[in-house]
Amino acid sequence: MPDLIPLGDRAWLARFATEADARRWANEVGRQEASEDVVLAYRSVSVHFDPDRTDGQALKDRLAAIAIPRGELAVGRTVVVPVLYDGEDLAEVSSTTGLSPQEIIRLHTESPFDVFAIGFQPGFPYAGYLPEPLQSLPRRTRPRLRVPAGSVAIAAGQTGIYPSELPGGWNLLGRTPLKIVDMTAGLFPIRPGDRLKFQAIEHDEFQERLGEMLT
Repeated sequence: MPDLIPLGDRAWLARFATEADARRWANEVGRQEASEDVVLAYRSVSVHFDPDRTDGQALKDRLAAIAIPRGELAVGRTVVVPVLYDGEDLAEVSSTTGLSPQEIIRLHTESPFDVFAIGFQPGFPYAGYLPEPLQSLPRRTRPRLRVPAGSVAIAAGQTGIYPSELPGGWNLLGRTPLKIVDMTAGLFPIRPGDRLKFQAIEHDEFQERLGEMLT
């Protein structure tokens, strides 16, 4: 039974010991409270509601009664992301970690990563956790003012994809030719609970697929 704290007058926030527990509970809340907006994040779940339609206290009481389901956690949708590994920071990451660029690419593409949350800009996936040899790599000491859309980066044990040109301090490993958001159409293919599987591609394939929408 989670502790619930208010987020203003339109949401309740529950915190958990692990990302897996948060996801289990979010799935169960979504099943029982299908009319509310359930947002999964780092070891937490926020349940948003319209106070004109929903009694906030009654919703809290129902949420408090929902236990964390046990058993095997269902595997989320796997999203394959092609990447041209020509990032500006690949050589520096190699120097810092003592790994060759080829080994860094192997570690980044070997296994899928769980998407824990979406932010700091719409569509930016925070996924992890990285293999141990890359875990200790920090953010850059001097962030860039402009990181190109589609840049695939790592920092602080996680990996992410820049959905548009943004300032950023993550270490750039490469870039995907695919658009991961379409704000105009309201398309956000990557969601918390999904898994990202990065796939190395060559320059010719990058050019062929440039501008294609991720599905």
